[in-house]
Amino acid sequence: MRWLKALLLTLIMATAPGGMGLEFMGDDVVSIDSPVEDDIFAGGDTVNINAPVDSAVIFGGRVNVDAPIKGDLIVAGGEVDLNSEVGGKVLAAGGTINLRGDVERNVVMAGGTVRILSTSDIGMDAAISGGEVYNAGNVTGTLWVNAGDFENTGTAGEVKYQMWEEHEAAREPEALISTFGILMILGFLIVGVLILRLFPESMSSVDGEIRRSPLVRAILGLGLIVASMVLIFVSMVTVIGMPLGFLLLALFVAALLVANLFVSFSLGRWIARALNRNLGDMPAFVLGYLILSILFLIPLVGFLIELLSISLGFGGLVGYLNESRRRD
Repeated sequence: MRWLKALLLTLIMATAPGGMGLEFMGDDVVSIDSPVEDDIFAGGDTVNINAPVDSAVIFGGRVNVDAPIKGDLIVAGGEVDLNSEVGGKVLAAGGTINLRGDVERNVVMAGGTVRILSTSDIGMDAAISGGEVYNAGNVTGTLWVNAGDFENTGTAGEVKYQMWEEHEAAREPEALISTFGILMILGFLIVGVLILRLFPESMSSVDGEIRRSPLVRAILGLGLIVASMVLIFVSMVTVIGMPLGFLLLALFVAALLVANLFVSFSLGRWIARALNRNLGDMPAFVLGYLILSILFLIPLVGFLIELLSISLGFGGLVGYLNESRRRD
């Protein structure tokens, strides 16, 4: 279901202007114990929101929101507990999501188990996708549900439910891909944030290679992708070459997976320069990543944009590695 991914990304982009002033927090355990009159971006094994904040983007293994969020909340985690009111929108993805607080505007949630509990009152619409979905709260507008199992003891202006098992075989994977796609988008965002925090100089160096000659790097990247596939295939033809083939395959797949992250960073920096905005590296990366992710969703054209992005990122990465080898 492309509508859920598109809605998620569109709503994320709607928070972007405030996100330019994000306050970044990262550690194994992040606890916000005093009010923050700003937008926060927090990541850690455990993230606890114990005091009011303006708006929040949160990634963590376990996330607990126990204080009011004035604006929008974007959250992804293994276990997510939203126990306080949110003045804007809620976009959540995770293994288990429990919504107990009131939400003034729309809610979009995707996960293994998603619960809207009896203490929750949603001011507008809610779109939920998950293996198990439970609603005991009140949804003022339309409650959209796509799930394997749905229990509704609450109220809603209108309920539209699609059960995975009741779809024809051709449509059943589509529902699964919807949730999976959302989690992958958020997952790669986390990976990009980690790479930028751990290897900022390498990220900037690849960006320099991309900006030096984007067209050349894109053509070079596409050629190297094809050449790598041929080399991996030839290596695996013989038993003696299979270990090398598997090693090359692992490196090749890893490079392809992170290629778009490098392009996202370059795109964010380019946009910041074009708008004469002095953005830090992290906000620039997040901005570029979200814009690129939305472009990938455009029918037909999105595939070509993604192919170009992967080729450009792959070419920039190879160029950086080649320059590093020469310096050594």
